[in-house]
Amino acid sequence: MVFTFLRMSLFQELIIMLMSSVKFLLAIPFAAYQYEFSFWQTFFFSSIGGVSGIIIFAKFSYWIIEQYNTWMSSKQKANSKKGLKRVLAIKKVRKYGLFGIAFLTPIFFSIPIGTFIALRFFPNKKKTLPVLAASVFGWSFVLSVILTTL
Repeated sequence: MVFTFLRMSLFQELIIMLMSSVKFLLAIPFAAYQYEFSFWQTFFFSSIGGVSGIIIFAKFSYWIIEQYNTWMSSKQKANSKKGLKRVLAIKKVRKYGLFGIAFLTPIFFSIPIGTFIALRFFPNKKKTLPVLAASVFGWSFVLSVILTTL
């Protein structure tokens, strides 16, 4: 009986960490309501999953960005016009900066997309990844407090 509980708990914790690494906003309500995790369990496992997702997707992002830059350099030689969507995206990134992207990443973007956008415009890994991780910890804390006390 005890071993079944421990295995199920480990399985639930892994599910929350995997969900947090991809779609952070869904993982915390799932942990709080479906698995009835405490505040500390919800905060800890969602934070670990979110930060792990940032690290994993940062590794993939550099490869994707390299491939994209190679592809775009050959394409830009043929067509030197900038697209309207690209110009608008660059203006938004310049307006809100790294902290704006980091603030929006766990909630509105997903971890993979937010990490990719942040590293695309702010490639300094020593600055970008800690800011993204701090955002994950902050959102995890706020959402865990709200959802485990209701």
